[in-house]
Amino acid sequence: MSQLSIFDVLNDLSVPRPAEPVQKPAAAVVPPIVSSDEARRRFIREFQLTARYHHRWDVFRDFISLVAGELDIARIRTPGNIVASRKICDSYQAADLERFHVLFSLLISALQGKYHDFLGSVFMELELGSGDMGQFFTPYPVARLLAQLLLDDTLQQLKSCPWVTLNEPTSGAGGMVIAFAESMLDKGLNPSAQLMAVTTDIDPTAADMTFIQLSLLGIPAVVNTGNTLSLSVSRTRCTPVWYFSNWQERIRSHERVMAMKKFLAEVGA
Repeated sequence: MSQLSIFDVLNDLSVPRPAEPVQKPAAAVVPPIVSSDEARRRFIREFQLTARYHHRWDVFRDFISLVAGELDIARIRTPGNIVASRKICDSYQAADLERFHVLFSLLISALQGKYHDFLGSVFMELELGSGDMGQFFTPYPVARLLAQLLLDDTLQQLKSCPWVTLNEPTSGAGGMVIAFAESMLDKGLNPSAQLMAVTTDIDPTAADMTFIQLSLLGIPAVVNTGNTLSLSVSRTRCTPVWYFSNWQERIRSHERVMAMKKFLAEVGA
């Protein structure tokens, strides 16, 4: 995932855009791979300098929206995604778009270093949470504890299925799924092949944060933006590894096997 370059899609958009300065500001130099803790410090510092003419929440939301659009391989070249990305980019100066590059690079560095809820913790540190929306994400150490408590019972699914299905109805930034995947790693299991997450969050930005982090960590997931209580879904995204590993066919094949086993059991009864 480290070779991904945010906004590469913008290089060949058919939608015209104003001319931009050729010279890039020194602050926009993409940093080398750094530790997770250093990436976090740099991310906070760089974010505070980005587009200071916009409200901090709007800048964070726009950054998350652009990154999610880049990682959504099913929609990245669609007209709707291109127009949405162009609309966001047109509201930022060239120097701040370059800072978005830096923030994306730091995000990748942070998640390469270790499993953790990077975006959720940064979101809270920047004090972007909304009391009205209930946007207070569970600290990752607490999510780890909960995951470890749930792990043994949930892994019982492996007795009848090659993978574990984890449903997260209020995903936030995806911290619980990440913690569960890390707990699987501790058990010698491979979450990229043996975990399939289904997540939902009513807030589009939170759902995008989940999608981004699970995508960069290589966790197969179906990420819904919607209301778990009313069972309404406005958007569904699947992480890249979900497509690369052909999870749709894996699920169908398993369902066929289980149906055949059920049929044979009924015939033999």
